[in-house]
Amino acid sequence: MKLRSYIAIATLASALSMSAQESALHSADTVASIVTEINSSGTIVVEQPSALEALLAKRIEENIVEDENLRTDRPNNSRSGYRIQVFDDNNPHTAAAQAKARGRQMQAAFPQYKTYVSFNSPYWRVKVGDFRTRGEAEAAMADFRDAFPQLGAYLRIVRDRINIFD
Repeated sequence: MKLRSYIAIATLASALSMSAQESALHSADTVASIVTEINSSGTIVVEQPSALEALLAKRIEENIVEDENLRTDRPNNSRSGYRIQVFDDNNPHTAAAQAKARGRQMQAAFPQYKTYVSFNSPYWRVKVGDFRTRGEAEAAMADFRDAFPQLGAYLRIVRDRINIFD
Protein backbone atom coordinates (compact mmCIF):
# COMPACT_ATOMS: atom_id res chain seq x y z
CA MET A 1 0.00 0.00 0.00
CA LYS A 2 2.75 2.47 0.94
CA LEU A 3 4.80 1.72 -2.19
CA ARG A 4 1.80 2.32 -4.42
CA SER A 5 1.01 5.57 -2.61
CA TYR A 6 4.59 6.76 -3.10
CA ILE A 7 4.37 5.89 -6.80
CA ALA A 8 1.13 7.83 -7.10
CA ILE A 9 2.66 10.84 -5.32
CA ALA A 10 5.77 10.67 -7.53
CA THR A 11 3.55 10.59 -10.61
CA LEU A 12 1.67 13.62 -9.37
CA ALA A 13 4.91 15.45 -8.55
CA SER A 14 6.31 14.82 -12.03
CA ALA A 15 3.06 16.08 -13.55
CA LEU A 16 3.34 19.26 -11.49
CA SER A 17 6.95 19.85 -12.58
CA MET A 18 6.06 19.77 -16.29
CA SER A 19 5.38 22.91 -18.29
CA ALA A 20 1.80 24.13 -18.46
CA GLN A 21 1.26 22.72 -21.98
CA GLU A 22 2.73 19.31 -21.12
CA SER A 23 0.79 19.28 -17.89
CA ALA A 24 -2.49 19.93 -19.68
CA LEU A 25 -1.83 16.97 -21.97
CA HIS A 26 -0.87 14.62 -19.16
CA SER A 27 -3.20 15.83 -16.39
CA ALA A 28 -6.13 13.61 -17.37
CA ASP A 29 -3.86 10.57 -17.68
CA THR A 30 -2.09 11.38 -14.41
CA VAL A 31 -5.30 11.80 -12.44
CA ALA A 32 -6.69 8.60 -13.93
CA SER A 33 -3.51 6.69 -13.07
CA ILE A 34 -3.46 8.04 -9.49
CA VAL A 35 -7.11 7.11 -8.95
CA THR A 36 -6.52 3.69 -10.49
CA GLU A 37 -3.45 3.16 -8.31
CA ILE A 38 -5.30 4.11 -5.13
CA ASN A 39 -8.36 2.02 -5.97
CA SER A 40 -6.28 -1.03 -6.92
CA SER A 41 -4.76 -1.38 -3.45
CA GLY A 42 -7.88 -3.23 -2.26
CA THR A 43 -7.81 -2.36 1.42
CA ILE A 44 -7.46 0.75 3.48
CA VAL A 45 -6.09 0.42 6.98
CA VAL A 46 -7.07 3.01 9.58
CA GLU A 47 -4.92 3.00 12.67
CA GLN A 48 -6.48 4.34 15.86
CA PRO A 49 -4.04 5.41 18.57
CA SER A 50 -4.40 3.36 21.74
CA ALA A 51 -4.64 6.58 23.79
CA LEU A 52 -7.76 7.60 21.83
CA GLU A 53 -9.29 4.16 22.31
CA ALA A 54 -8.63 4.35 26.06
CA LEU A 55 -10.15 7.84 26.25
CA LEU A 56 -13.29 6.72 24.43
CA ALA A 57 -13.64 3.67 26.68
CA LYS A 58 -13.22 5.86 29.76
CA ARG A 59 -15.91 8.31 28.58
CA ILE A 60 -18.36 5.48 27.94
CA GLU A 61 -17.55 3.92 31.31
CA GLU A 62 -18.04 7.20 33.19
CA ASN A 63 -21.54 7.56 31.74
CA ILE A 64 -21.32 11.32 32.15
CA VAL A 65 -23.43 13.32 29.74
CA GLU A 66 -21.91 16.68 28.85
CA ASP A 67 -24.15 17.54 25.92
CA GLU A 68 -27.69 16.32 25.41
CA ASN A 69 -27.11 16.22 21.62
CA LEU A 70 -24.32 13.64 22.04
CA ARG A 71 -26.38 11.11 23.99
CA THR A 72 -26.29 7.56 22.73
CA ASP A 73 -28.98 6.27 25.07
CA ARG A 74 -32.02 8.31 24.14
CA PRO A 75 -34.83 8.64 26.64
CA ASN A 76 -38.29 7.45 25.71
CA ASN A 77 -39.54 10.94 26.47
CA SER A 78 -38.81 13.97 28.61
CA ARG A 79 -40.93 16.00 30.94
CA SER A 80 -40.72 18.49 33.74
CA GLY A 81 -39.20 17.11 36.91
CA TYR A 82 -36.34 17.56 39.35
CA ARG A 83 -32.59 17.15 39.51
CA ILE A 84 -30.12 17.72 42.30
CA GLN A 85 -27.54 20.37 41.52
CA VAL A 86 -24.25 19.44 43.17
CA PHE A 87 -21.94 22.04 41.64
CA ASP A 88 -22.08 25.48 40.00
CA ASP A 89 -19.26 27.91 39.42
CA ASN A 90 -18.27 30.61 36.97
CA ASN A 91 -14.51 30.80 37.52
CA PRO A 92 -13.11 30.74 33.96
CA HIS A 93 -9.85 29.11 35.06
CA THR A 94 -11.02 26.25 37.26
CA ALA A 95 -14.76 25.67 36.89
CA ALA A 96 -14.63 23.28 33.91
CA ALA A 97 -12.13 20.93 35.54
CA GLN A 98 -13.92 21.08 38.89
CA ALA A 99 -17.30 20.37 37.27
CA LYS A 100 -15.97 17.33 35.44
CA ALA A 101 -14.26 16.06 38.57
CA ARG A 102 -17.45 16.49 40.62
CA GLY A 103 -19.41 14.71 37.88
CA ARG A 104 -17.02 11.73 38.00
CA GLN A 105 -17.17 11.73 41.81
CA MET A 106 -20.99 11.64 41.87
CA GLN A 107 -21.19 9.02 39.11
CA ALA A 108 -18.74 6.77 40.95
CA ALA A 109 -20.62 7.08 44.24
CA PHE A 110 -24.14 6.86 42.78
CA PRO A 111 -24.05 4.94 39.48
CA GLN A 112 -27.82 4.44 39.56
CA TYR A 113 -28.32 8.14 38.68
CA LYS A 114 -27.35 9.88 35.45
CA THR A 115 -24.91 12.75 35.92
CA TYR A 116 -25.21 15.85 33.72
CA VAL A 117 -22.32 18.30 33.33
CA SER A 118 -23.34 21.45 31.47
CA PHE A 119 -21.99 24.85 30.54
CA ASN A 120 -24.33 27.80 30.12
CA SER A 121 -22.10 30.85 30.00
CA PRO A 122 -20.63 31.76 32.40
CA TYR A 123 -21.68 28.87 34.68
CA TRP A 124 -20.55 25.26 34.78
CA ARG A 125 -23.14 23.09 36.52
CA VAL A 126 -23.38 19.47 37.58
CA LYS A 127 -26.83 18.00 38.11
CA VAL A 128 -27.64 14.46 39.14
CA GLY A 129 -30.73 12.34 38.55
CA ASP A 130 -34.02 12.38 36.73
CA PHE A 131 -36.62 12.58 39.51
CA ARG A 132 -40.31 12.72 38.70
CA THR A 133 -41.32 14.07 42.12
CA ARG A 134 -39.74 16.41 44.63
CA GLY A 135 -40.01 13.67 47.26
CA GLU A 136 -37.78 11.35 45.20
CA ALA A 137 -35.24 14.15 44.82
CA GLU A 138 -35.30 14.92 48.56
CA ALA A 139 -34.63 11.27 49.41
CA ALA A 140 -31.69 11.14 47.01
CA MET A 141 -30.36 14.45 48.33
CA ALA A 142 -30.35 13.01 51.85
CA ASP A 143 -28.22 10.12 50.54
CA PHE A 144 -25.87 12.63 48.86
CA ARG A 145 -25.52 14.58 52.11
CA ASP A 146 -24.71 11.40 54.03
CA ALA A 147 -22.08 10.35 51.49
CA PHE A 148 -20.58 13.84 51.01
CA PRO A 149 -21.21 16.06 54.07
CA GLN A 150 -18.81 18.69 52.71
CA LEU A 151 -21.19 19.30 49.77
CA GLY A 152 -24.12 20.29 51.98
CA ALA A 153 -23.93 23.98 51.00
CA TYR A 154 -23.83 23.18 47.27
CA LEU A 155 -26.73 20.71 47.11
CA ARG A 156 -29.98 22.12 45.71
CA ILE A 157 -33.08 20.59 44.21
CA VAL A 158 -33.83 22.30 40.90
CA ARG A 159 -36.71 22.01 38.47
CA ASP A 160 -35.49 20.82 35.09
CA ARG A 161 -36.45 18.88 31.99
CA ILE A 162 -35.78 15.27 32.93
CA ASN A 163 -35.31 12.20 30.80
CA ILE A 164 -37.64 9.26 31.29
CA PHE A 165 -36.07 5.86 30.58
CA ASP A 166 -38.60 3.03 30.67
